[in-house]
Amino acid sequence: MTFLMRHLFHLPRGLRGAIISIFSLVGFHALVCAQSTPLRVMSANLNGNSQTYEPFALRIFQGLKPDIVAIQEFNYLGNTPADFRSMVDIAFGTNYVYFREPGNFQIPNGIISRYPILTNGSWADPIVSNRGFAWARIDLPGTNDLFVISVHLNGSATETDRNTEAIQIRDHVQTDFPPGAWVIVAGDFNTSTRSELCLGTFTDFLSDNPIPTDAEVAGDPDTNEPRNKPYDFVLPSFGMTNYLTAAVFPSHSFPKGLVFDTRVYAPLTDVPPILPGDSTNGQHMPVIKDFLIPGTVTNGPPVITSQPQSQTILFGSNVTFSAAATGTAPLSYQWRFNGANITNATASAYTRTNVQASDAGPYSVLVTNAFGNMPSSNATLTVTLTPVIGTQPQSQTVSPGQDATFTVSAAGMPPLGYQWRFTPTNTLSPTNIAGATGTTYTRSNAQAVHAGMYSVVVTNPAGSITSSVAVLTVAAPSSTLVAQWNFNSPTPDANVATGTTLPSQGTGTAALVGGTSQAFVTGSATDPASAGTDNSGWNTTTYPGSTSGNKTAGVQFNVSTVGRQNITIRWDQRASGTASKYLRLQFSTNGAAFTDFPTANPFSAATVFEPQTNSLAAFPGVNNNPNFAFRIVAEFESSAASTNDDMYIGAGGTYASTGTIRFDLVTVFGSPVAVSNPPPVPASLNSPWVNGQGKFQLNVVGAAGSNYVIQASTNLAGSNWVSLGTNASPFTFIDTNSTSFPLRFYRVLAQ
Repeated sequence: MTFLMRHLFHLPRGLRGAIISIFSLVGFHALVCAQSTPLRVMSANLNGNSQTYEPFALRIFQGLKPDIVAIQEFNYLGNTPADFRSMVDIAFGTNYVYFREPGNFQIPNGIISRYPILTNGSWADPIVSNRGFAWARIDLPGTNDLFVISVHLNGSATETDRNTEAIQIRDHVQTDFPPGAWVIVAGDFNTSTRSELCLGTFTDFLSDNPIPTDAEVAGDPDTNEPRNKPYDFVLPSFGMTNYLTAAVFPSHSFPKGLVFDTRVYAPLTDVPPILPGDSTNGQHMPVIKDFLIPGTVTNGPPVITSQPQSQTILFGSNVTFSAAATGTAPLSYQWRFNGANITNATASAYTRTNVQASDAGPYSVLVTNAFGNMPSSNATLTVTLTPVIGTQPQSQTVSPGQDATFTVSAAGMPPLGYQWRFTPTNTLSPTNIAGATGTTYTRSNAQAVHAGMYSVVVTNPAGSITSSVAVLTVAAPSSTLVAQWNFNSPTPDANVATGTTLPSQGTGTAALVGGTSQAFVTGSATDPASAGTDNSGWNTTTYPGSTSGNKTAGVQFNVSTVGRQNITIRWDQRASGTASKYLRLQFSTNGAAFTDFPTANPFSAATVFEPQTNSLAAFPGVNNNPNFAFRIVAEFESSAASTNDDMYIGAGGTYASTGTIRFDLVTVFGSPVAVSNPPPVPASLNSPWVNGQGKFQLNVVGAAGSNYVIQASTNLAGSNWVSLGTNASPFTFIDTNSTSFPLRFYRVLAQ
């Protein structure tokens, strides 16, 4: 006792107190058993482009002093056993041991350890052949061994390939190592983000928390040399996380571990013989995590430190329950449903895929070791069977004659049924739309009567859900529509028939122009974008040569804009496979000379009508014009922007192709011309005086001929003004009753 106390007082004050407290409670034997071993684990792919270890990497090992290293691209000098022994002796010390994957691997993985390696091996990588997954069982001080896997996932493969590698590693850990063993997977994952699939697979049985950075607080967790991607990791099993501790250096303490970069860390005198430029020579930064490993682990039954959690999920999706426990290794797990064991569910996490209604209920796990067992609490799985809407229908605004399409997405127990409903404006009760029973509903040729609220009821055998309301606004009221040609809808527009060019609404004329031979084209029962027998387009059999101002063939519309302004032309267009891929609007203020609208309108498909809009509000002479006309013409001349090259034949500038341009709607909009009717100018009151009869009079002068009202009041409160008379300016007003008031005020208002 005297010897012990003498040596305690040579320790730091805080440690002396802790040990004395332990001693006073449990005695000398407990004090000896409570001593712990610090353990520093590093992931290290520190090679440069040479893929062999160089002096800068050896200096980093010397300065950071790890106890265990998961090393990648483990090559040195001539790759002989003597070379590797020399490298380990220089970088770590003669007391360190190592394992390097056997065989003819180009860039093998390995493990270097201060503590004895009991067994080792290499698992095959299912994606690449120039390395495997190196593993070693290390004899740590105390009763627990540590299983370390050094990995180098494929950086040139896909995210899915890296997840395949992670699944292979997980499966080996679960089958090759004892249940509940201490495991660390460390190395170069080549991951672009921490949300990659392989990280999800690893963190089912390993911990990525806390995440190391290059600073004591906050900092950068990325580990590749440009410092913009999280390549390197040290992931311990959950049973080891209780022993995580800060990585301590002479000037700093890193509670989450450390991403070491010589360009960031200061002062480097903490980590001799590392030099400032060493990190610029490698492709990766090393990552370290420190642990404080107990010298002994008290024998006893498991203790569950993280219980499985209840969850509510959608029918048909996947769910994962997990638990964490401590206790004397090895620990084994058995998941249960409704109290009955689930076959092969013997890991710390359990996933149920494609969940059905019968999967709802209580889940738990029984954790067992040689000293007993402990059941977890129940986690209840609730399965949502009734439909759930993922994407709601969206409100939209269309012009008269346009189509409006509403879409919904839903999930739930099949089969799912859909019924779209319409609630007209200023009406409270929705009405089912006949035949609208799919995931989408299209209101064709929308008019003002179709404006209102649209929703859909989704049903299945378990119930139903109603979507949110999508409002359809038909933007242009009938008062702003000047004329409309509805080429592709024979009802209810009586003026639409084959060969007819009269508008379906408003007034005007349409005529084919340009080309050497052109004719209206009828629809086709097999054409989904132009079904019927109406004239929905024009055809030209020969396009003329490219000349100045020539846009070949199209349709001309003569429309009076008298009383209208802010003219907008809107049309729906599509082309056959050999027709123009560009149309251009031309307009005229006299019906004869046409000007190009500055921008052409391209096609992107030949099976649907595409809406196009050109506003002429900024062009003079278009408003309030009885001689307004416009053309929609195919643009084939060589000077046109983005001309479809396959329409241009030969150096002579001729066009021998034929093609059809089809229309659905052509509409002219314009708001009423504003009427200017300014109010009369304010009047002035002149020459006030009392005439010879004792009456007060004054002259009123305003806009000649405009009527003005003369008013009087006994005060200026503004509430008791009395109108005395109305007359046209100019006039003289005489107040015949002025002698009845001791005080009176007068004013004049324009009528």
